[in-house]
Amino acid sequence: MATSINFHTNAVKINFTRKVTMKKSSFNLSKLALAVSSTLILAGCFSDNDNNETIPEPPTPTQNVAVPPVAAAVQAGALTINITDLTGQPLPDSVTAMISFTSSEDGLLSGGGEELTDSDKSTTGSAFAFTVESIPAEGSTYEFIISAEGYLNNNASITLSSTDNIGAKEVRLTPRELSDSDVAVAAATEAVSSLKGESGEDVTVTYDPSTGLSLDGADKIILKQEIDSSKANIAVGSATVKLKNGTKFLDKDGTALTSAPQMTLAYFANEATRNNTETEDNALESSSLDAFPGGLSLSVTAPNSDTEQVDGSFTSGGFVAIELVDDEGNKVSTFGEDDGGEPISIEVAMQVDKNTLNPCPVTYDEASTDSLSAQAEANGYANGVCTLESPTSRDLAVNDIFPVWSYDEDTGKWSFENYGLVKDSGAANTFDVEVSVNHLSYWNLDYFTYQIGASKCPGNTLSFNVVDVNNDPNTLRADLLIEAKGYRQRIYNYGGNYSEGTFRNPPSFPASIKFIRGSKNVLDGIVGEASADGVVSKLSFDNLCDLNGKTIKLNVTPPSMVSQQFKSQLVCSNTEDFDVDASPVATPAIVYIYDTSWMWQGRVYTGANGLGNFNLEEGSNYYVGYFNYTNYSWNVKEITASNTVENLDIPTICEVEEQPITGGTGSTGSTGGNG
Repeated sequence: MATSINFHTNAVKINFTRKVTMKKSSFNLSKLALAVSSTLILAGCFSDNDNNETIPEPPTPTQNVAVPPVAAAVQAGALTINITDLTGQPLPDSVTAMISFTSSEDGLLSGGGEELTDSDKSTTGSAFAFTVESIPAEGSTYEFIISAEGYLNNNASITLSSTDNIGAKEVRLTPRELSDSDVAVAAATEAVSSLKGESGEDVTVTYDPSTGLSLDGADKIILKQEIDSSKANIAVGSATVKLKNGTKFLDKDGTALTSAPQMTLAYFANEATRNNTETEDNALESSSLDAFPGGLSLSVTAPNSDTEQVDGSFTSGGFVAIELVDDEGNKVSTFGEDDGGEPISIEVAMQVDKNTLNPCPVTYDEASTDSLSAQAEANGYANGVCTLESPTSRDLAVNDIFPVWSYDEDTGKWSFENYGLVKDSGAANTFDVEVSVNHLSYWNLDYFTYQIGASKCPGNTLSFNVVDVNNDPNTLRADLLIEAKGYRQRIYNYGGNYSEGTFRNPPSFPASIKFIRGSKNVLDGIVGEASADGVVSKLSFDNLCDLNGKTIKLNVTPPSMVSQQFKSQLVCSNTEDFDVDASPVATPAIVYIYDTSWMWQGRVYTGANGLGNFNLEEGSNYYVGYFNYTNYSWNVKEITASNTVENLDIPTICEVEEQPITGGTGSTGSTGGNG
């Protein structure tokens, strides 16, 4: 029999089912007794008689026995990908997330070590689990795009090496409709036919596939999204899309949509204001920049090259996601041509926070006859990438040149488009930047910088140690937060070892660091330096590589910790098909750990014996999600961290064999206890 308990936590429904196995001893005993009784009856009826007839042997009693399931093979590594909404919470269980790899899938296997199928690439459990058959000496990088209906796409990558063979990444998706959120994002979807003019006037909008938009009452219609004034201490700004008379709607194949589409516009502020107003003891848990496609540390096409990539960092002035989709799901890609054969464009206007950092200042000379693009390329840019040897960072200013980038949802890559110009609109907190675009995308105002000829961290990797308030190796989860005005990178540690940290590709511009735990900064300082004074603070660096090899001290007293042990094992679920169960079979599995607010804490890939460990706070409650690779689902179990082994039973359908009963009363086999 089974009892089910439904929990609703932060809009995520979790179904826990407790199976109660009825012992079959009495059944087997009765079956054996019946067989013995039959033997006695047969013996009485067919004993030797006067005719000397042979008495047939009585039938041998049998029982159905479950065949032990076969464990998965241990692989060289694993990929673990956690999917959340904009605030870090799992997607509703009604939402299916999809993953598509834009890099080679060489070496990738299912969570159970089998060849990948389409079933492995979709999930309703807000998580993906893959194993890796082998990792080459130079390592492997897997790039992918995450999509889900009702959300904007996002992309990320995971790099594995022989020493770091269990890669983990959290990917945040932004809803297409977002009217009320603590995060500095504004998003809405409206029918093009219902849009108004630039001054708010009513416009009669009609659409013909061959001639495009026809506007009666205005020359242009607009959709605007603006950060609510209630968030003024965090972020300011807006984005406006303008469509003009005659605009056509063509898909990626150049085919005109048969009906006018709906427009989705999402504006992501860069939170530059918050970097000025936030106190040193606070740290924002969720940021609009956390949902930036691919993150702000990434690679783009190198200057003066069509094929080479260069690693660096975006400093964002804000970005906007624009989608035009009709009722049949056809997505607009371009806007056709005008009567003169020129591509039709739309206007994207953004109001940019005046506090935004400009790490590569190049100023437009209004007196020059050279174009904006020519001046940019002659004075410090190539294909949108900053080429200055040692640029001096400063706040954004009027007449600054601002590179414009577009995002390809199919490849997960940012590409340079053109240059924008910063203008003074008379607003107190924002500047204006307006660009014309002739295809649809996510559009981003970004300065891309990398260190040219400068000394980088060894191997472009920064490493450090972390101790607690007692100068002991830190055991409490806290994430490194790197910030500048328009840049944010949160370095998660999903392996459970919080006494050291490593990350690649640090930004080349001045930045500050905090250690975030529950929206609070717990950073004391650097051991051996004046900053380690017992007072929580942020640390600022002209060159973040100065942190390499040092020891960071946190102003936090850790609670009692335990190395929680998990044992993943296959158990037979088709109990109605057999009389004798098989003992649980240890199997490697991918395990996720969440706190009770559903924030992801880490992951474990258990070994051939099914065992794995993760450091948790003793006595605290957690949710454990473990991947059932036999049916592509996730099991969830609530635990209290302790020194006992937590069995993680993976239900599977076992084969059944009919076997003779050789004596005794029969057995139900083991249901798997602790151990």
